[in-house]
Amino acid sequence: MGYCGVIVASVIHDFCNLSSIASALFLRFAFFLLPVLRVRLPLLIGAFKRRDAYFNSLWEGHNIMIGSKPRSLKGFTLIELLVVIAIIAILAAILFPVFAQAREQARKTTCISNLKQCILANQMYMQDYDETVVPNISTDVTNYLFIWQDLIQPYTKSYQMVICPDSPYHDSNPNGFEYWLSYGMLPQASAFGYDAWRTRNKPWFQNYTPANMRYDGAAGHGWEGSGSFCGAGCGWPPNSRSTSKKLAGIARPGEYTAIFDSNNFDGWHGIYGQGTGGIGLGYCGGWVGYDYSFFGPQPRHTGGSDQCDVNTRATAYGAGMYNIAFFDGHAKSMKPGQYLKVNPAVPDTLNYLWPND
Repeated sequence: MGYCGVIVASVIHDFCNLSSIASALFLRFAFFLLPVLRVRLPLLIGAFKRRDAYFNSLWEGHNIMIGSKPRSLKGFTLIELLVVIAIIAILAAILFPVFAQAREQARKTTCISNLKQCILANQMYMQDYDETVVPNISTDVTNYLFIWQDLIQPYTKSYQMVICPDSPYHDSNPNGFEYWLSYGMLPQASAFGYDAWRTRNKPWFQNYTPANMRYDGAAGHGWEGSGSFCGAGCGWPPNSRSTSKKLAGIARPGEYTAIFDSNNFDGWHGIYGQGTGGIGLGYCGGWVGYDYSFFGPQPRHTGGSDQCDVNTRATAYGAGMYNIAFFDGHAKSMKPGQYLKVNPAVPDTLNYLWPND
């Protein structure tokens, strides 16, 4: 039975990927528990069988005897039951965090898969529109507003595809707006009169990237009329239009960000673009209901959060990871400090957010 205990413990170890300390504890409990069960479990099963036989005999009007003497019924003692319960509780305490991490990893993987489908849809859009990147937003004069998640629907054919499982907003109804709140694309700063977006000059943010670093988006926009159906144009310049970049105008498609985890379709750069003076990354704002989130990519995975708090942002921003899809079609998870590194070719720009060099 000791050998069986090793096999059982090894299988569970491989399945759950326990730490070495947790594995050692589990093996000790397995060696202790299996000999107890070897002795006591047959007695317990026999006790239940004799109980059933006894009650059946009473129903039939007979007394049950085994040989010439009544046989005593034995089961687990109270101490043994408490030991088993304690072992189960300890194993649960070890395994439940592992299961929670596995579920989080599954959600992050699904999110990466969704991002990859979105960038592939963007690539198909570019093939149909002379290699032009899908616009961030497009409207008519009074009635309709289309964001990039709407414009790639002919290729994805699913609004569920543009929702991240780790986002708190899961309604894929195209007549609502929750499908806006999982992924984002950066608009071009020139649409708001800036030569580029710039990182915020705040001491806590300089733990991740220098201040006033330039970065820019590739997505254009079209806003017709005054935007009366969206309150002063939702922050976008009314009666304005900008042309998306062409794929040939992106110097490093394998390193330039196309789509990322975000709590708004434009990473809050379009809606708040005019009100921040061109400063984007480093803000904790973006009001949705009662939630605040970071401008730009939101580190919501692997220990991160879907919200931000000005009191904890300095450490919370670096606690998680965000998923990024690039223009060459691949997607991966990155830590903020890794993602916001300086472009060595143009030292005043961000490597993964600068399309030109």
